[in-house]
Amino acid sequence: MDEKEINKLNKLSNKYHNKYNVNDKLKIYHMTKTTIRYIEKNIMNIPKEYMILRNRIIDTSYKIMEGIIRANIFQDKEDKKAIIVDIQLLNFYLDEARINGVLTDKKFYSYSKYLLQIDKMVRTWINYEKSW
Repeated sequence: MDEKEINKLNKLSNKYHNKYNVNDKLKIYHMTKTTIRYIEKNIMNIPKEYMILRNRIIDTSYKIMEGIIRANIFQDKEDKKAIIVDIQLLNFYLDEARINGVLTDKKFYSYSKYLLQIDKMVRTWINYEKSW
């Protein structure tokens, strides 16, 4: 490939990236993505007897991300409220994992800290829109 073709591919890639990643400027999006990756990486080692709990943790994590994307696009207050509910559910599932000895206290409190920050961001987002 010559330099001209590489530049053309880079331009197409940037055009696609700018068109479909409208959430890139949203701080809550990046915080949630980082948190999900952190949780998912550490939760994959859960024993088979707790697979349902593991799957619920992962599903709820992705549901939170989906809610953030949906709320950013449609600007619906109900979507933001659903995110808060999902965060509380995820925190509950993580606490159950801690109680069952699947997660250490240190990991649980670390995850909870991130989830609390995301929760505060969503609540601030809702209050900001109320003021309009």
